[in-house]
Amino acid sequence: MKLFTKSAFKQALFCPASLFYYYDSDHYANQMNEDDFLQALAEGGQQVGDLAKVYYDVQADADIKTLDYDESLKKTRELFMRDEVNIAEAAFTWKNCFVRADIIEKKGKQINLIEVKAKSWDENRDSFWGSARSHQDNTVTKGIREYVYDVAFQKYVIQNELGPEYTVTAYLMMADKTAVSDAPQGVNQFFRVEKIGGGEGKKDRVEIIREEGAENLRDNTWVLKAFPVDDICERIIDGKTDEQEKTDKHEGYMGGYKFKDFVDIMSDYYVNHRQVTDIKLKGDCFKCPFYSNEKTPDKLDGKKECWKKVAEFKDDDFLRPSVGELWCGACGSRSLKDELVKKGTYFLEGVAEEDISPKNSNTVYKGLSPLQRRLLQIGLSTGNEDLLAPFKKNLHDDVVYLDIPGLKAKMTPPDGKGGWEYPLHMIDFETTAVALPFYQGMHPYEQVAFQFSHHVIHEDGTIEHKGQYLNTKKHYFPNFEFVRELKKQLEGDDGTIFRYATHENTILRDIYDQLAASNEEDKQELMDFIDAITYRHGGKNKIHGPREMVDLLEIVKDYYYHPSMKGSNSIKAVLPAILNSSQAIREKYSKPIYGSEIHSENYTPDEAIAWIDFGPDGKVENPYKGLKDIADFLEVSEEELKQFDSDWAEKAEENSSNRNASIANGGAALAAYTKLQFSDEAWTKALEKALYRYCELDTMSMVFIWEYFHEMIKKG
Repeated sequence: MKLFTKSAFKQALFCPASLFYYYDSDHYANQMNEDDFLQALAEGGQQVGDLAKVYYDVQADADIKTLDYDESLKKTRELFMRDEVNIAEAAFTWKNCFVRADIIEKKGKQINLIEVKAKSWDENRDSFWGSARSHQDNTVTKGIREYVYDVAFQKYVIQNELGPEYTVTAYLMMADKTAVSDAPQGVNQFFRVEKIGGGEGKKDRVEIIREEGAENLRDNTWVLKAFPVDDICERIIDGKTDEQEKTDKHEGYMGGYKFKDFVDIMSDYYVNHRQVTDIKLKGDCFKCPFYSNEKTPDKLDGKKECWKKVAEFKDDDFLRPSVGELWCGACGSRSLKDELVKKGTYFLEGVAEEDISPKNSNTVYKGLSPLQRRLLQIGLSTGNEDLLAPFKKNLHDDVVYLDIPGLKAKMTPPDGKGGWEYPLHMIDFETTAVALPFYQGMHPYEQVAFQFSHHVIHEDGTIEHKGQYLNTKKHYFPNFEFVRELKKQLEGDDGTIFRYATHENTILRDIYDQLAASNEEDKQELMDFIDAITYRHGGKNKIHGPREMVDLLEIVKDYYYHPSMKGSNSIKAVLPAILNSSQAIREKYSKPIYGSEIHSENYTPDEAIAWIDFGPDGKVENPYKGLKDIADFLEVSEEELKQFDSDWAEKAEENSSNRNASIANGGAALAAYTKLQFSDEAWTKALEKALYRYCELDTMSMVFIWEYFHEMIKKG
């Protein structure tokens, strides 16, 4: 029998109905079974857990590694016979529940429960209490809520098993934003991420190899800190936090249940493998991971089962454009998908304008407003002529929306002010921000800019891959050298610089702050350069640099839409739409001219390539061909890496409205860079070539977008 674990509890918080599918992993597909190895490289969660063991001096005999319920419980009870001991993965059970605690610090009858998370926290600026909506101080803050409830569940189980003679005090250990690493070699490199083969029929696992000298980190500044959350956990367990309350407008965090009732009911459903009967659909149900696809053809589809049961979907309904595809940018805290699903509106064809109109907006848009973009998406996806009527003059082939007059006015305004100046510069950065600092003097989750690519478009239409940068040196903080090289490549003219989304602006502003705190001789010169090409926040207003980068993503959102994008504006969604829209681009780049007629820093004339290949359906295949070498280096399949990279890009788009989001556009490069910090030098050259080509395509994708816009403007 399976017990109601921490993972099952978190799954129940996400969706009680999904517990049934989560339990039966042998029969039901689960697309959230991500590659733990790639995730560990990109986010560093396992490294954080191992550092916590170092900080608490967990001895080898107190590190419980077995996953067997009975063995782990027996080992925990043996260790509890000691008066004082620090235990990793101590196991406890009560009723139907079972938990493994990251760290247990036992001092007689005092038990300190430390849950370790790869999340950053600043106790001077962040708060566990408060709701942005209601400003209540008895509401657990939404962004930290799932983590605190996780700790509360563990405290609840442990306290009940141990009994009243023990005092269990709960802590949430996270990366301390205010801490600065003073370890000479950094912290990250002491915890090498390795992939261990699981053998036939078994999943591979991640193992952290602790390097010699890691124990000395206890003597350095701790970059992780245990923040007390016991009072919050007590209130959660007693059902006295406001998010648990069911109101006319809100179901409550646990569907109207209080904490203890929720645990009792959900654990009973889980261990007896019974399906929840009262299933409520919501916007997140469109993102349910329990669906079957070509990777899991023999598995059952839980997502379809729910929709068929509750919404009475037929098989054909899953092929219809749903509100799950609706673009919901510029909605603030409002969840349009939730609103529509609760009304019983599941398909785009049933969405009325009043359903998606902003509550109130005084914003003036130069191109498509968010409402217009949603109406356009619905119209093109469903063929609704009434909705498309206002957009007809800008529709091409009755499929593609491109506002040529608006785009032309943006590129070359009538007054000649603020237009795009040649040569045009396309730049893209690859960065990483992990919990454990790579270098001395860095904060947790501080940005490291390790690579960029740079394409140039001249006024006569000539395109060249002008330059690039990649740091492959270990124990070397690259950010200042990165900016010096970028400045060198961009300062030769006054041409317009382009980025895609806000990431490049955010990174440069972060490096500006790093420079300001540094002793670099040329720091003022570099800071002035950053000010010139970025925008920054000055009170209520933005301060724009005289050569501020143009956001190509905003150009796309204002003037372009293709139904194949399905509401996504990620460059990996826009690129195939552009390539399949333009016959001229397809013809041009299906020939091996890149590296010969078009200069490349990475492809010689002897190895010139054609960016475009066609699939069996006649459509353009994904041009991201540079992942194979990176996949080999990471010891994963090319398909696994492509899927991970795509998922990471989707997360980046979801976080794009968050100025402090540390997620970059793709995950392949940053996973490779992290592994490079642990790797033998023999790997460096091969990986260097693969990373250069990968990033080169990011800026070449921006060139493709510009070429399409330029071609359409010439056609008029």
